[in-house]
Amino acid sequence: MKYSLVTLAGLLPALFVAPIQAQGTGAPVLTTPGTATWSTELTAGGSRTIFTITGNTVLDWGQFNLAGGNELVFDFVGGESVANLLGSNGTNIIAGNVSSNGNIAFYSPGADLLVAGNVIGKSVTLATLRPDPAAGSGGVFTLQGGAGAGGHLRLTGSVQATGGDVILAGASTQVFNGARVTATGAVLMAAGTKVTVDSNRDGAKLRAEGGDGFVLHVGETRAARIEVAASREIQNGGRLDVGSKSQRIFLEIGDGGKISQTRSAIVIGDLTTNGKIDRDVAITAHDEGDAAVVLSESSLRIPPVKRPDGSKATKARTIVISAPTSASADGGRDRQQQSSQVAKQDKSKPIFRSSSFFGMRGGKNVEKR
Repeated sequence: MKYSLVTLAGLLPALFVAPIQAQGTGAPVLTTPGTATWSTELTAGGSRTIFTITGNTVLDWGQFNLAGGNELVFDFVGGESVANLLGSNGTNIIAGNVSSNGNIAFYSPGADLLVAGNVIGKSVTLATLRPDPAAGSGGVFTLQGGAGAGGHLRLTGSVQATGGDVILAGASTQVFNGARVTATGAVLMAAGTKVTVDSNRDGAKLRAEGGDGFVLHVGETRAARIEVAASREIQNGGRLDVGSKSQRIFLEIGDGGKISQTRSAIVIGDLTTNGKIDRDVAITAHDEGDAAVVLSESSLRIPPVKRPDGSKATKARTIVISAPTSASADGGRDRQQQSSQVAKQDKSKPIFRSSSFFGMRGGKNVEKR
């Protein structure tokens, strides 16, 4: 798979210049002047805040709590990516709906991040580690957690990338039962104090180092490629599905760590592991055990219908059944205009120059093997 990093000019150095705890949810500071405006309106279930993005954008928030029933929409008319830097030393929460027609990222360095709602974008990054300002060139990108930084990333809702990758990273990353992660590109899950995506590596592109990095996956993940990396332990009791044995799934841990899968785990694809595997539990390949039923659950095969004389009235055929999910950035429904403003500019921070963001990737490049 080709990993293309979207270039954003000078953003990473600008992200961490000043403390942002003073900023509250609903009143972000715009680090990249002139790249966004927003308005808020009432809806039947709560409120909808619509950001109109005109260029690659960084928004600094304080403690972030998007309550259930509320919506956050990023509507790109220019640029490709928006990065949301979340403050606080407690827990930041996305319980409502986030949607976008571009690339979106939420970084929560030093604080836990709970995603109980729905996040949909062209590509999506959710991380409780800090992007490295020195990284982003040569196909390598790094997230790190310093002293006291790098919290727990917990997913109980859904995340979807409609035209790229999903990145989930933290000191620990947990995808709980009922959670769903889907991507047209890759899904990368990692846990450690340092997470690196290196598109130059052969095989697995994802690496996690340091700390007691732990990935728990008991939800459902579907993508063209799946990589899971942890510095200490990976536990899979859910479904990892790349659709066919020709697509790749990588599980990788650090020295002395372990990989375990419960008997409820379903793995569909070409599985490659690096590290000690708990052999006391079942590992289901793409063509054995329950996997055949799983692979057929979205299709219906109709046998040929024969006449009394034995001749065929119809041929055998297979009907594929799917239920695609889509997002709408429609700001017209339930419209009651409440407020409209131009995002505040934090003039103490340098202007947008050039660098890269972890996970800010679009495109539909799928690995062909």
